Amino acid sequence: SLSGCPRATFAGKKGKLSGDEILNTKFKTSDVLENDEEIKQLNKEISELNESNSEMEAAMVKLQSQISTMEKNLKNIEEENKIIEEQNEALFLELSGLSQALIQSLANIRLPHMEPISEQNFDAYVNTLTDMYTNQECYQNPENKDLLESIKQAVKGIQV
Repeated sequence: SLSGCPRATFAGKKGKLSGDEILNTKFKTSDVLENDEEIKQLNKEISELNESNSEMEAAMVKLQSQISTMEKNLKNIEEENKIIEEQNEALFLELSGLSQALIQSLANIRLPHMEPISEQNFDAYVNTLTDMYTNQECYQNPENKDLLESIKQAVKGIQV
């Protein structure tokens, strides 16, 4: 019955529609039930969308947290790299100073089968010196002993 429908009773009270006209209007009980089912379905979809939005927001917060952590880690790594670069630069300057001091100290000493020490042959000269001091038993003749002693005297004043 339409007696419970607020629209039907309101229209009936005003006397605008007769009982038959009320039944023929779009406010029939079946229409109200269909609209009620649609509303329930829409409410269900709204609930599902709200739940999905909540999950997406939680995932977004988690991603933002991870991004923030990664940015902090990156900043720390960049600071560490800067410190390492500064240390490397200081070590390079120290090495450059030591190599210049070694070149100056050994400028007058000639190794067998080598040109006098210079920046161009510095690595080869140092490798030869290293070999001479590592394998001293190979350099036991008096000439080589004098050479090793003169090298020791030449580099004695270099501060490392």
